[in-house]
Amino acid sequence: MSTDTLRVAASAPRHTEPKAPRPWFVLALAVAVLTYSMMQTMLLPVLPALKDALHTDGMGVSWILTAYLLSGAVAAPVLGSFGDRFGHRRMLLVSMGVFVVGSIIAGIAPNLTLVLIGRVLQGASTASFPLALAIVSTYLSGDERRSATGWLSGTVGLGAGIALVIGGIIAGIAPWQWLFWVGAVFGVLSMVLVAAAVPARRATGQARVDYAGITLLAVLLVGVLLVVSQASSWGITSPGIVAAAVIALLAAVALIAVERRVSAPLLDLPVLGRPTIAIGNALGVLLGFVPYLFYVGMPILLQTPEPVGAGMGTQATGWVMLPGTLVAFVGGRFASVLMRWMRSAWVSALAMVLIAVGALGIAAWPHDLIANIVFYAVMGLGAGIGMTVVADLIARGSEPHELGGLLGVNGVLRTIGSSFGAPVAMLILAAAAGVTGFVVLFLVAALASIVGAVLSLCLRTGAR
Repeated sequence: MSTDTLRVAASAPRHTEPKAPRPWFVLALAVAVLTYSMMQTMLLPVLPALKDALHTDGMGVSWILTAYLLSGAVAAPVLGSFGDRFGHRRMLLVSMGVFVVGSIIAGIAPNLTLVLIGRVLQGASTASFPLALAIVSTYLSGDERRSATGWLSGTVGLGAGIALVIGGIIAGIAPWQWLFWVGAVFGVLSMVLVAAAVPARRATGQARVDYAGITLLAVLLVGVLLVVSQASSWGITSPGIVAAAVIALLAAVALIAVERRVSAPLLDLPVLGRPTIAIGNALGVLLGFVPYLFYVGMPILLQTPEPVGAGMGTQATGWVMLPGTLVAFVGGRFASVLMRWMRSAWVSALAMVLIAVGALGIAAWPHDLIANIVFYAVMGLGAGIGMTVVADLIARGSEPHELGGLLGVNGVLRTIGSSFGAPVAMLILAAAAGVTGFVVLFLVAALASIVGAVLSLCLRTGAR
């Protein structure tokens, strides 16, 4: 072999296999997901304090929750799609970095405007769940992927439930700003762990961004969520609600037209029409809607004075609901075991039936504290199983370059379902006085869950 040949061979680029993640990389991802899920509910116990401290009214306080919801609804599909194109690890670090910045801004904010800016930035963390699931599906398959998906899905419910307790404790001993500083610490910790445990990997998608699709999707989601979240306070026929509904409708029509023409759409409509993806997304809506009826209804029931409720305080309510939260985490882990024994359709149907049983139990014995604890835990078990099954359905029905975006869309639909849950729950409780309102509320939850069970049975083995 000549010297020139050796020189050329030495200078040629070397193609090495991507590094494997650390054995504990799922734990690192779980911390990021936990951070996002905790900030969904941690502020609930301090809303009265925020109302006084920020010199605002009930509508202003509601925007502290709505801003996070709106931002997250846009961030999940957009950053998930960016992850497919530019790398899931990179976008996960970006989303958590933006979250940390938002937490710091909200923690030092002297007024409502800066708090809302911070909450909008915090909403970027909503993308952590689809991005984490996409990373898991990149490195794991089969039972290992299902097990890891169970960990992450269970963590969503675990964080939301634990945050109610943590928020109540902090609200009793420290200023409200501490809640945002706790979020910032968790955000930084998640970034350090992800950077250390998950190696960089070349993205499989096209490096082309559908800016028109992103803009139209943002307008559509903001319009829909404004209608859902503010209709009760603004009035269903108010100019603001009517304008938001019209704008959302026009954005939806334009989005469909645009996504059919661009070469790399943010929302690939034929892909979303695959049976497994379509049913998985429909179940995602229900898994956002039904548990949120519980999240809104249960605290009100427990805190309503006797003889209707138990007359509990905020912290006691959090502790009563904590077992259901822990069981939801267990349900996420248990789902991977169930999917080894039976078809995903049956596991999904079982999850929805468990949620229905939980709702029917509380509807039957609304005055019984023990029954409330037990049946709320049954609901939590079903919700934990259901979230894991849905994430696995989306993973099985997608290609690697589609996964982050599709999981993001599913997350948005779950968020929209949750958005409908709060106003529907309040509407029912306002329309029916006393214990009747709670009975009707949980019967509606049971009916929606049964619809989900029937829908689950429409899944076909191996269908896309």
